[in-house]
Amino acid sequence: MQTGSLPILIATLIPATTWALCQQSPEARLFFDRLSGDWQGEAVTTPVGPLPYDISFRHRGPFWIYGEADPGAAIHHWDFYCEDEELRLRFLSTFGGNRDPLLLEPIRITDSEIHFKAQDPDFLEVKVRFGARHSAFEILHYGERHVLIELER
Repeated sequence: MQTGSLPILIATLIPATTWALCQQSPEARLFFDRLSGDWQGEAVTTPVGPLPYDISFRHRGPFWIYGEADPGAAIHHWDFYCEDEELRLRFLSTFGGNRDPLLLEPIRITDSEIHFKAQDPDFLEVKVRFGARHSAFEILHYGERHVLIELER
């Protein structure tokens, strides 16, 4: 009996269980539909105090949405997309001249919130609460709130 291919088969099935085919998931469709478009708001909690935070999320392809915000202290690039059957977030803040984006993966998903966490380095988490008229992004550094962004249509 050949058992060498069994671990490989099991390893290829595991990602599908964590985000059940991203592109076919009703939660993914709802997330992309609700987040798409123009938002006005404020980063109400930041290390430098409240800042205006307007952002437009545009589709770059099927199940791929991008938004860019310039609150003044840095430019933030938000890139949400499906890859390898999972929803991903690539986030870049240019604060302090940074040019290295962080890749975050979902650790908890509901029909109104997705909680992302970076793996390397593992200090960053992002909770995205999304609705038709109101959304919020909470950025955590080492488990503590660093930034809270509240957005409205």
